[in-house]
Amino acid sequence: METGIPGINDPAREPRSTSVRRWLFLAARVVVAVLILYGLLRIVSVAEVVAAFRSARVEYLVGALALVVANLGLQALKWRYFVRLANPGSSNFETIASLLFGITLGVLTPGQIGEFGGRALRHSSLPSATVIGLTMIDKLQMLLVMGIAAAVSYLSLVAVGSWLRALLIGLAWSFCLYVFFRPRLLSRLFNSVPLKIFRQEWAQDLIRSLTLLQKKDLLFAFLVTLAFYGTIYLQMFVLLNAFSPVGWWQALLGFAAMMFFKALIPISFGDLGIREASSVYFYSLVGIPQATALNASLLLFVINILLPAVFGLIFMPRFSPSAVKSARVRGQSS
Repeated sequence: METGIPGINDPAREPRSTSVRRWLFLAARVVVAVLILYGLLRIVSVAEVVAAFRSARVEYLVGALALVVANLGLQALKWRYFVRLANPGSSNFETIASLLFGITLGVLTPGQIGEFGGRALRHSSLPSATVIGLTMIDKLQMLLVMGIAAAVSYLSLVAVGSWLRALLIGLAWSFCLYVFFRPRLLSRLFNSVPLKIFRQEWAQDLIRSLTLLQKKDLLFAFLVTLAFYGTIYLQMFVLLNAFSPVGWWQALLGFAAMMFFKALIPISFGDLGIREASSVYFYSLVGIPQATALNASLLLFVINILLPAVFGLIFMPRFSPSAVKSARVRGQSS
């Protein structure tokens, strides 16, 4: 399958040197994750971590695992809605396959950027640039919702006056909501850039996808994104309480700070290590034991990232020998 988009073409056309660099980059990200986790375990008592796991409430762990159904269901609902704005004939199977395979590739790349290509590779009923544009909106909306929660968290964790805190939170919320309900700002930005690449057909497809959502679509997306974020928070809350009693407000403050922080520093494999280190740090500010924060964040990674990514391998595109050969011929003639 060839998308026509730089960096998201058929793997058959990928030079060996590029493939080697990609694997080396992945290995580097895994090493970063391992080093961060190693350093974290030098700070957090390993004995406490093991003891917390041994005394964990199994019913809470099962509950957090069960919530992955709601987690993936909300993602699929939103993605299906987006895709059908561009092509009402897109099948449910294609939508789910693109979502799950996108998660798989997202784990392997910084900032989950591989999710853009993963979703595009599994969609034959839409131009790849359109899929990438819709994915861009999806990810931006999630980041903005995380920003709304993070504004409350960060400003609650620092010593500032109540009036100043309220003002700063209000400004942050206004900015996030304004950008959330104005996706056309991105299309205007791209159109204003005087580069030839944005005049190519695939680039214009991407830009047009940013204008597909109307007000009612944006309201639906906002509500589903809030529900998705709330589901992840509920999972974290349940996981924390599996190891020690934690109040909902304490859980929310640490969770919101951790989620936004890791989104801004995408340097490790599946954010592994960054998530755990930030979880331990921010939860320590609200009096939650380090072992509890570490165990909960590790399990959140396994439940929400690792398991769906492994399942997404089922939907990996298969390239026939004839398709591979023709792709190589096209690559040599271009």
